[in-house]
Order: sequence, then C-alpha cells, then structure tokens
Amino acid sequence: MAQSCKQCLNTNLLVILTLLGGAVGLSVGFSLRKWTLTKDTLLWIGIPGEMYIRMQKMMIVPLMVSSIITATASLNLKANGKISAVCLIFTMVCNFLPSFLGCILCVIIEPGKSVHISKEFATVHDQSTETQDIFADLLRNVFPDNLIVSTFEQAHTQYRIAERNLSLIKNESSFITIIKEKEKILGSANGTNIIGLIIASSIFGMATSTTKEHGKAFYNFFTSATYVILQMLRWLIWFTPVGVASLLARTIASSADTSDEFRHLGMFIATALLGFALWSLAVVPLNYFIIYRTNPFRFLFTLVEPVLITFATSSTAIAMPETLHSLEVINKLDKRVTRFVVPVSVSIGRSGTCLYISISCLFVVQLVGMELTFTRLVLVCILSTISALANPPVTGASLVNIIIILTALDIPPEAASLLYAFDWLLERCRSITNLFSHALCVVVTYELSKSALSEDNQEVTENILNTEITV
Repeated sequence: MAQSCKQCLNTNLLVILTLLGGAVGLSVGFSLRKWTLTKDTLLWIGIPGEMYIRMQKMMIVPLMVSSIITATASLNLKANGKISAVCLIFTMVCNFLPSFLGCILCVIIEPGKSVHISKEFATVHDQSTETQDIFADLLRNVFPDNLIVSTFEQAHTQYRIAERNLSLIKNESSFITIIKEKEKILGSANGTNIIGLIIASSIFGMATSTTKEHGKAFYNFFTSATYVILQMLRWLIWFTPVGVASLLARTIASSADTSDEFRHLGMFIATALLGFALWSLAVVPLNYFIIYRTNPFRFLFTLVEPVLITFATSSTAIAMPETLHSLEVINKLDKRVTRFVVPVSVSIGRSGTCLYISISCLFVVQLVGMELTFTRLVLVCILSTISALANPPVTGASLVNIIIILTALDIPPEAASLLYAFDWLLERCRSITNLFSHALCVVVTYELSKSALSEDNQEVTENILNTEITV
C-alpha cells in the first residue's frame, strides 16, 4: 500500500505541486486585496510568473517548427493530405458550433434584458476593423513573405486619416475645403504569425519527405532540434508551480472590487460559464465516448496539467508542451498526428473564444434594446466564427473582435465597456474550453486518419519520433 502511494505521488508530483501553487496564489491574491498595492508592488509579485511565461514563450516557435517538420516529413503525401483535411475541417466545425450554441443560450436566457443601468457607457478605444480586412489579413498571414519576420510580427491592416485640401475659385474668390479620407496601410502587429509558420513548416516537411535521401540531413537536423528543445522543456516544466502561484496572486491582487459589476453582469457571466461547461463537459466528452466507448472524463483528467497552465497564463500556446505530453505519453496517441494537429489547433482552434464572442455580442444587442432578429443571429454566428481566426495578438483580443462585430451591427463600441470588468476570469475559462477542443481534435484526426498511417513508415520513424515529453 505504501509502495503504491509512493508511486502515485512520484507519478503525479508535478500536478500536486502545481495545484498547491495555485492554492497559494489564490490565497495570497485575496489576502493582498485588503490593501491598495502600488503598481511596483504588483510588478514584483508577478515577476516570477512573468519569467516563467517568457521562458515558455521562448520555446514555442522552435518546438512548433521542428515538430511539424519532423511529423510531416515522416508521412507520405497521402497521409499528410488526409490528416490536414480532417484537422482543418474538424477545427472549423468546432469553431462554428460553439458560436451557434452561444446564440441559442442568449435567445433562451436573454442575459441582456436583466440589466437595468444607465445607457451612458464609458468610452473605450475604437479599434474597429473592416470585415473584409480581417479576411485579407488572414490570407496574408497564411502565406508569409518573410519567415524570420513571421516569428515576431503578423500582417495587420492599419488605418489613417488623410487630409486633402480642395481649392475652389468662384467670382474671383478662392475657397479651401479640407476633405478627410480614411486610408488603408498594410502594416504589422507584434506577435508570432503562428499560422504562417505552420503552413511553411508543413511545406518544408512534405518537401523533405519527397526528396528522400537528399532530404535526410535536413530531417535529421530538425529531429535533433526536437530532442534538444524537449530536454529544455523538461527543465522548465518544474518552474510551473512557482509561475502559477505568482501569476494568480498578481491577477487576484490587482483586480478591483467588482461587486457592483457582478450584480449588473451576473446573468451574462452565468450564460458564458454555462456555455463553457456545456461544451467542455458535455459536447467534448460525448464525442470522445462515441469514438472509444469508454469513460471520457478519464481522458479529460489526463489534461489536468495543461489545464492548470492554461488557467494561470490564459494561453493554450504556453501549455502546448504539457498538452503534447498528455496526449503522447499518457494517452499513447501517434506522435506524427499530435505534433502536427496540436500546433494547428492552437493557431486556429478557438471554440471557447467563438462561444464567448457570440454571447457577448448578443448580450450587448439586448442591452441596448435591439431585437434579436434572425438576420442578426446569423450575422453574429458567422462573424464570431471567422473573426476568431484572425484574433489580434494583444491582451483582451476577443474584446477587439466584439467591437468589430458590434460595428457591423451599427452598435456603438462604447456599449462593450461593461465586458472589461470580468474579462480576466472569462478569458481563462474560454482558454480552457479551447484546450479541450484541441485535445478532441487530435483524437478525431487520429481515428479518422489511421488508414493513411503506414505501418512501414511508422517503423522507419519510430526511433526518431520516440521523443517523449516526460517530467
């Protein structure tokens, strides 16, 4: 009995330490809220967590590029095509259905009609972008023109107001009229162009596969790089409990007393949390059960470590190494599938974000007294699905997308100002929902692509791909 307990403790030591770190962070955060802390104090409380995030971010791009190249290079073109098609189609379905679910919940619950406050909203910065420019930027990022620049910048349409002087001469008198025009400029925004790097890495991998002997040195280089990166991640992962405690303590301590906002937004928060719960604890487990006919919550339990990382950092990208470990080592899924599907899902799979955007937009529509017509519901559902694909690389990016959709509905963006109060909490919940969808996407892609995974090819690459993310 003692031996079993010791073995269980050793196996789950990191999870236990991370949970303790989370408990410490929450306790310290709520305790410090009694005092008005300065920004400098909050800075140093969060420094350990910031260092943890920076170290993890440092490894995201190298891990993603090397793992995708080795995964795609180990497959033939037929297998690559099938895995890519299944992954992309399933991801888009998982983006659309939550948007649809959010519309249904808002029609039934009507969270915006329970709010009785002044319609004089606080001013927010209008970052509205034209819908067509969202599509254009997405296509530009899919096909980057500079891979080095793509590691730290994305293509992003920017606007400026140009003033033109128009001179008019009438009856020997001259008049100067100033005309203001809105001009578009193709600029850039800080943030890794993950989707562009994924496409480029996939092409490199498929080209390596077709060149056979000539591409062997290229293949071996990135395989070796994968080993090195994963070894570094094995060291970094033990900083997780400290990082979680620091991040949660700073977040809780810096949040103001939001009791008044909670009374106003109670139904909105409840609707959003209900949507996250339905998708994460009903839809995802149901799909897993249909595939394997086993208890799906055991599968979700294996994702505890990446869930904790995601909650602390509100980022599924930072939790990607732990996600790969859970899927490959614990669930024994094919590494050629996981190391392609997980980065792709992290890049464009945003089921929780789409759900949140649709609920938020319809909440504001009800808040300002507009009727939920069928046309508005369809527009919100479609725009929520598509705009999430081009999520800007900034904090609170979902709120930017909400403003874009509200502008398309002729609603002033100031109406979204109420949503800022609890975004720190809902952002973490929707990120966890995204994570569950990413894991389900790997499972579905693996099961539907089994026939294309050649056993001979598996034997050739088994030694190379047998790089486990262990702790």
